[in-house]
Amino acid sequence: MRAPALGRGLASGDAGAPARRAPRAPAVAVGALLWGLGIGLASAQPAVHAPGAPAGTHTVQPGETLWDISRQHLGRPLLWPEVQQRNRVGEPRLLQIGRVLQLGDAERQAVVMAATGDVRLADGPSAGTLLVPGMRLPEGSRVRTGADSFVTLRLPDGSRATLPSQSVLRLVHYFDAQGRPAVLVDLESGDVESRVPPRPRPAPGGAWRVRTRMATVGVRGTHFRVSLPQPDRTAVSVLESAVAVNTAAQRGQQVAAAQGLLVGDGSQAAQVQPLLPAPEWVEPGRAQNQPEVLLAWHGVPGAGSYRAQVAGDAEFVQIVAEQRLPAQGDAGQALFGGLAPGTYFARVAALTPEGVEGLVAVTGFSRAQAVLEGRAQLLAASGEIEFDWRPLPGATYRLEVADDEAFRQMRVQAAGLTSERVRVQALPPGQYWWRVQAEVVDQGQRAQLLSPPRPLSVEGVR
Repeated sequence: MRAPALGRGLASGDAGAPARRAPRAPAVAVGALLWGLGIGLASAQPAVHAPGAPAGTHTVQPGETLWDISRQHLGRPLLWPEVQQRNRVGEPRLLQIGRVLQLGDAERQAVVMAATGDVRLADGPSAGTLLVPGMRLPEGSRVRTGADSFVTLRLPDGSRATLPSQSVLRLVHYFDAQGRPAVLVDLESGDVESRVPPRPRPAPGGAWRVRTRMATVGVRGTHFRVSLPQPDRTAVSVLESAVAVNTAAQRGQQVAAAQGLLVGDGSQAAQVQPLLPAPEWVEPGRAQNQPEVLLAWHGVPGAGSYRAQVAGDAEFVQIVAEQRLPAQGDAGQALFGGLAPGTYFARVAALTPEGVEGLVAVTGFSRAQAVLEGRAQLLAASGEIEFDWRPLPGATYRLEVADDEAFRQMRVQAAGLTSERVRVQALPPGQYWWRVQAEVVDQGQRAQLLSPPRPLSVEGVR
């Protein structure tokens, strides 16, 4: 293959592409047993208030900045100028310890921490509004996620609620009639994952609650999931701390960490069961530089399906992709396309055939630039050939020029390059091929990316 000549002596190939009512199941009330474990996240700790101070204030602690306070109360550190202006703070990094800052109404609303895809308000005067990070949601807001869409909300008490695809959640209230923190959300469809910070003492009037038509799940400091696998079933999985369950048949039923409960029809309904173990990854942490990301794991006995998710952060606040897959044999895998270069985290969990989700396995992986685009040009003034390509952060490069497309007869080999641009002396007239290899080390993982061969012609070829 010969490329058309460019410039005075060199050419480069183009481098580039009416609904039935479900049977009513018995109502269940769930309350917390333990609240000392929590989730250990600075951004999700309970707000600090002066004794007797109303909600919507914060008492400055040693070492805190407006950046920290904004992240804790408003869900986004970059909203700190709003706190600064409201309180007339001169130097945001030097705050007087013990000073009470006024946070206004923002502290009494939920904040959108992350949103991916089609996430909208489902009703009310603002129905159809697309949610974006930083948006605030008052009590009564109803949130809906579409296909391949996800949202994480930070509630005024410091808790988080994450909705995966095809879920609807109503934020009923954040405070009780006396103005004390008391969260109640209604899960209408889909799933919600909740992280509730520990309470120093039992909250007046009850616990943080997720309510469905079949059950109410209440906690005071834990990490748990509630889902509606079928209209007549509610599945609860406890990952940290514990909850207590009250049913018509039994009161004070304990559900500890790594246990689950199914409420509704079915042979295992209202019986505590161990959660399925976390799947074991195949080649965890390997670089994912192919066009599609392939995640593979060993099968879990007793699994009816799997849920695999990919996020841009280790806490899975910003979920970007999800797949739910039927269990098939002794292995499972998920294929994700459209992920841009960067660092990601993946998690997978097995679900029982009834829909109780098990423990999760987490891994991280890096993804380099999918295609190395480049060009070559003749520098007439110096008679040199200049090669350049799209840079990759932290990469080193190797440039190769050969007489043949298989690169058996090398003309130029330049390794250890740290720049995305290099010059070589002009080659004799002829037909050549060139390519560049990039090597990136990310979090201890070494990834190599090789550009496709590109034709190169120097005038004089007949």
